[in-house]
Amino acid sequence: MGSTPSRNDSPPWTRTVMFSQKYYTDGLKTLSKGFAKINNNTIVRTRTGNAISDGAKWSRPFRRGKHVFEIVFPRQMRGKHASVGIGLKKAALVSDSNKTLVGSDEHSWGVDLVTKEVCHNKRKIGKFPGLWTSFPDRFYMYIDMDVGSLLFGQEDRFFGSALTDEHLIGSVVYPMVSATQTGAAVTVVYRGKGKHIEGPIRKKRK
Repeated sequence: MGSTPSRNDSPPWTRTVMFSQKYYTDGLKTLSKGFAKINNNTIVRTRTGNAISDGAKWSRPFRRGKHVFEIVFPRQMRGKHASVGIGLKKAALVSDSNKTLVGSDEHSWGVDLVTKEVCHNKRKIGKFPGLWTSFPDRFYMYIDMDVGSLLFGQEDRFFGSALTDEHLIGSVVYPMVSATQTGAAVTVVYRGKGKHIEGPIRKKRK
């Protein structure tokens, strides 16, 4: 049995995040009708019933660089399917069935937080074998547009890479979330851009 992945197993750039003030006004902007906006970063699913999957997209797209998002999505609010990931401008924001919305078409790539399946273009393309338990209530999503990768982790543990798709390189993508349960509240916060550093990371001496 292998050891549990630690935070140090994550790519170094995930630990060298820089935030810019120009991102203060960003947030979850494009919502399906099943979501209501609480503030820039938090939305709640107001649609009654769980027969429809509702989605939301971040306000600012990304084409280059490495980016870190903090996501709070309580496990008791996920129902049968809840997903996070990235999508193009054309990615679907609603589905007339209870399913993994992010990754349900050719325009999005996502991970189901309940089943841990990685999805793209209506297909299951992988799973998180290294994640022994479910995604925690709060976790990080790392987007590396330089190589077309989507990764996940938390403060003290790296979950691994969900996918790498060379077709994502040069694409313009939006972070996305989806929910199927009534009352599900989701918070997404942009933590900043990761900086690639050669060699070991050292703290500055005072």
